[in-house]
Amino acid sequence: MAIKGKIHRTVYIALLCLLTVFMTTSVFLTNLVWFLLLANWVAEWNWREKFRDFRHQYALHAILALAGVYLLWSIGCENTGQTLEVLRIKMPLLAIPLVALTSTPLQRKEALSVAVCYVGTVFVVSLMGLWRYLTLPGLAYRDIVPHISHIRFGLNVCLCIVLLAYIAYHHPRPWMVATAGVGIAWLLCFLLLLRAYTAFIALLALALVLPIAYRKRLSTAAGWVTIGFGIAVWLSVAFVALYYHHEYYTPVAPSSQTERPLLTANGNAYLHRNDGLIENGNYVHQYVCEKEMRTEWAKLSDYPFDSLTPVGYTVYPALLRYLNALGATKDSVGMQRLRASDVAAIEQGIANPVYLQRGPRKMFYVLFYEYENYRCFRSVSNFSTLQRIELWEAGWHVAKRHPLVGVGTGDVDDVCHEELVAMQSPLAESHLHLHNQYLTFLVAFGALGTLAIAFFFLRAWRKGRMCRSALFTAHLVIVLVSFMADNTLSTLAGITFVVAGYSLLARIEHPTHTISTT
Repeated sequence: MAIKGKIHRTVYIALLCLLTVFMTTSVFLTNLVWFLLLANWVAEWNWREKFRDFRHQYALHAILALAGVYLLWSIGCENTGQTLEVLRIKMPLLAIPLVALTSTPLQRKEALSVAVCYVGTVFVVSLMGLWRYLTLPGLAYRDIVPHISHIRFGLNVCLCIVLLAYIAYHHPRPWMVATAGVGIAWLLCFLLLLRAYTAFIALLALALVLPIAYRKRLSTAAGWVTIGFGIAVWLSVAFVALYYHHEYYTPVAPSSQTERPLLTANGNAYLHRNDGLIENGNYVHQYVCEKEMRTEWAKLSDYPFDSLTPVGYTVYPALLRYLNALGATKDSVGMQRLRASDVAAIEQGIANPVYLQRGPRKMFYVLFYEYENYRCFRSVSNFSTLQRIELWEAGWHVAKRHPLVGVGTGDVDDVCHEELVAMQSPLAESHLHLHNQYLTFLVAFGALGTLAIAFFFLRAWRKGRMCRSALFTAHLVIVLVSFMADNTLSTLAGITFVVAGYSLLARIEHPTHTISTT
């Protein structure tokens, strides 16, 4: 390789390492790096080599088709400003694959350098998130990780878990396995802290898909063991979900609400609102005496009863739910069950003692409470999971009215907002995205554009033999799962995660590579 070629190669690898560092830490520097990657690619000026094998670069053909659909469907859009903004955001979607897929594939040491930078950065950012969580009172879980959405950071954590498992499997030295094991354990714990539901679903999908897809690379016994492991993981999650579902709807201290006293111990009347809202097995709005709660709260705390907590709610609803979760009546007798730690939690807006815990129990209880609010009041405010359902319904109505060619690249948000207004949805003034990449494609491009995109990517999957790469398949599963719950391609962090992994992992393994069993 000529000196000029070596210089450009060194710059290319260095920029890839920087891209993996900045894609989770800085929007500005990520934009700068992909632009420098493109500039270095042009400066090489070896066009004959770049386009020599272009005819067989099916992965790049798919990316070009996706970019072409975005560009073609931008013609005639009514919201010109939004259309130009969408195209601007999508520029790395074309630039990064164009550079990576027409450059020489990464060698083992080069790939390892990029992987170490990537995993190391994600690990450091997770530690920063833990520090922020411990030192910033009232910090919402969405803001634990700075500079990037917690959902998209969760996707990066998933991929890092896969990379650590892959490295440990192929290099089964004791220190390597131990290091990877500790790293994986920490990243899983951090996902719990983030409440990264999408990431956990992606990991569950990987536990089932990878053992089945690559069982033939192992011995028969090992293949069945891996498949059994994947099935066992899913069954375990189902069992845990059913267990917590039963626990959530099982009354706490049932005698306190089945004896049905007519008056409080002080002779005051109870308020019973029969709206059916259940939490921790008890009806939230039964056996309520706000007068006694207000009086007793003033004795326990200097925090005003009607003041806002750090999460944006007043003390009263948090106190109401907290007492309900304890199985207590919401009166002076119930207030006597509160300890100093309970009072401190309520002052922070924590409405259920279960929320003080760490682990899947808290996650399931949050989901169940969201469902109860939707069931009783059709409320979706501040409930991200239920908001998605409302948005998907609006998007599906729009897609049915424009089934063939959609509404265009830049008019998706406007048309969906109009549909939310017509539905008299609580989200009518929210201006939220659809939070589903598949549905966004269908609304924007209709069946014609969506099928064109699917055709080229399936063609790349089959003819490019990328399915032989376990790492590529793992990344693809993570991306496809993320598309179900988010507009992954609507932000730079999401686009970079998708196309950097797609472009590099499509060529990082030789097509005939097989997983070692030693």
